[in-house]
This record gives sequence, structure tokens and C-alpha cells, in this order.
Amino acid sequence: MEKYRAALLQMDSGPDMEKNKEQVERLITEAAQRGATLALLPETWDYIGRDMAGHGQPIPGSASEFLRGQAQKHGIYLLGGSCSEAAEDGKIYNTSLFYSPQGELLGKYQKTHLFDVDISGENGEVGYQESAEVLPGRELVTVDTELGSVGMSVCYDLRFPELYRLQTLAGAKILAVAANFTHATGEAHWELLLRARAVENSCYVLACNQCGQKAAFRSYGNSMVISPWGEILARAGESPCCLTAEIDLEQVARVRRELPSLKNRREDLYRLTLRRAGTENR
Repeated sequence: MEKYRAALLQMDSGPDMEKNKEQVERLITEAAQRGATLALLPETWDYIGRDMAGHGQPIPGSASEFLRGQAQKHGIYLLGGSCSEAAEDGKIYNTSLFYSPQGELLGKYQKTHLFDVDISGENGEVGYQESAEVLPGRELVTVDTELGSVGMSVCYDLRFPELYRLQTLAGAKILAVAANFTHATGEAHWELLLRARAVENSCYVLACNQCGQKAAFRSYGNSMVISPWGEILARAGESPCCLTAEIDLEQVARVRRELPSLKNRREDLYRLTLRRAGTENR
């Protein structure tokens, strides 16, 4: 499928899981009515509060089955942002799930880079230790679909370009970012990082963010669709919404043909290596 419509479902998730599900249902219904083939949710769409670990669920479980049902009901590819997956030692994984229109689980990605920061400055203060409750994933995930190969990532991953380059070398044409970016860091870096990831990899970037005041910080919103040329095709404000844009995979091919930076890499001088189960991915 060379051309299709993608929808970013920007949410203001809170501690009431049923209300969060109602938000998803309302926004995904709008996405389907607007002709979207792919919908993306933000990070931790299911629960945001002061007891993240206490709200972890098994997969399959209530949150994942809800996503599966929504994908089937609307006949849409659903990249379910991320939810809290129960793990050992009372902790959780920050897990992203990707479902087909038939409800098949196409991909599962556990956030690999955890948001442990202590930021102070004129743009606000943010102190957060995600690793206190969350375990890091150990695998990078790229999923092949009729919509193009999709690289899965979550929020703080955005600051690690190696992840996206490896996904691109594995065939990704779409880089999906499910996020809960803070207002302080969002104002400074969100657009800059998203456009950089798109340009350096000649990929579309679909970035769906949380908005509103959370227990630990204020979220930035401003979900975006970025073209392989670095253009902002669609941008949300700071309220819940369904943001849509057209994806044209021919543009990926055209940009890579006209500005072949991926082919111009000097592997005689440097090489990016993925270490997993004794294998390498260049």
C-alpha cells in the first residue's frame, strides 16, 4: 500500500483506566471515520498516576485485549502506544503493542532507554526516575507490514539515534514514536529531534504524545507527522485530538534516490552493530 492515511491519537491519560479507554474509543472512531488505515496511541495510554508499577498487567490482559478489540472493530492497524506490562520484582515493562486489522499481534517492543533525569532551568524543572519502577527492554523491533516496515520506539528512545539507524538498516520506512514528553524538554527538543530522525534516516516519523498535567510533570502534546524530507505535515496543539496526515511511501524512495545518504555511509571507516543473541546487524 503506497499511500494511506495515518492518525495520531493524542491523549490526556490519567489514573482512571476506564476513562482512558473511553478516550481511545472516541479518538479511534474519529480516525476510522476520517479514513485512517493506521492509528498510533501515546506512551502509557492506559494509566498515568503515582503508582505505575501497581497498575501493570499481563499480556495478554485487559489493556492488550482492549487494543486487539479496537483494531478488529475498526478494521485498522493499531500501534498501541505503550502500556504497563507486569514484570518480575514488582516492576513493569513499558511495552508497545502493534495489532493488525484482524487483531493479530504483529510486534511487541519494550522500551529500552529509561527516563532517569534531573533537569532544572528557566524552562521548568523535571525530576523523574523511570528505572525505579520500569525494567529496560533488550530488543529493537521493526515490523514488516503492507504499510511499509515500521520501527517501534517509546519516548526517551528518541534521544538515541543509533536505535533509529538500526531500524532503518533493517528496512524501516516509518519510525513510530509513542511518547509522554515533558513540557520543559518538549519546548526545547521535541520538534528538533523528530525532524532530525526523519532527515537522517529518510523516513516518515509518526510521533504521538501525551498532553495535559500529569502526576509528575506537565506533558507537551504537539504530536507530529514528519516527512522523509523533514517537513512537518501535521501538528497537534496541547489538547486531546485525532491528527491525520497522508503517508506516501514513494516519497521515501524518491528522497533516498535523490539524496542517498544511507548509501553514502563509510563502512570502511565505521560500522554500527546490533548485539543480540550473538548476532550482528549492520
